[in-house]
Amino acid sequence: MTRVLVSGATGRLGAPICAAVAAADDLVLAGRVARSLGNGDGFPTLAEAIAATGADVVVDVTRPDAAEPHCVAAIAAGVPMVLGTTGMDADACGRVDAAARAAGVPVLSCPNFAITAVLMMRLAAEAARVLPDAVIVEEHHVNKVDAPSGTAKRTADLLEEASGRRPPISSLRLPGVVANQSVVFGAPAQTLEIRNVTTGLEAFVPGALIAARRVGALGPGLHVGLELVLD
Repeated sequence: MTRVLVSGATGRLGAPICAAVAAADDLVLAGRVARSLGNGDGFPTLAEAIAATGADVVVDVTRPDAAEPHCVAAIAAGVPMVLGTTGMDADACGRVDAAARAAGVPVLSCPNFAITAVLMMRLAAEAARVLPDAVIVEEHHVNKVDAPSGTAKRTADLLEEASGRRPPISSLRLPGVVANQSVVFGAPAQTLEIRNVTTGLEAFVPGALIAARRVGALGPGLHVGLELVLD
């Protein structure tokens, strides 16, 4: 049984992940972490939770400003980390990677837990080999902190690797939206649109559980993309 700590446990995504971990036959919810928790309901800090529970893996779905310190706390304790929080800059990613390699700990950063979003990125990268002219349009709920989204930036990275051109990104924040993204390719007299639409937060839960189960099989360092543990 894999013992899972969920950091950001009271949030929009953390709460359904906690419920799914608790219901899974092969996972144990070792603890819930959020600033509002304590007195037996959970832990206010990740460091306290790791020390008290002996968890096997941490799943973090908090805020961009917490991503690096939470990675550092998990790495220092030798606990593999699944980072569902986006917004870390390149310098922070470099520091996390170096620390994880030095400690022999895997960290899996997942810009998107939705399996259809992973397939959208993969298909877009394949199309970019033939159609280098593209734009990315990402749409999220009004409370999303970072823009462009981690998914959009990851998609841009993949398209740039495939075509040599980095596509522009347009970010929309609208009521009624969960998380959608379109990649639109253009060529003479034709276009191709690859679009992922997320209608509910439950779309992200299966991917988060797959990552929690498989992150320990990765090598030390910072790895990016749920696809690394899907294949």
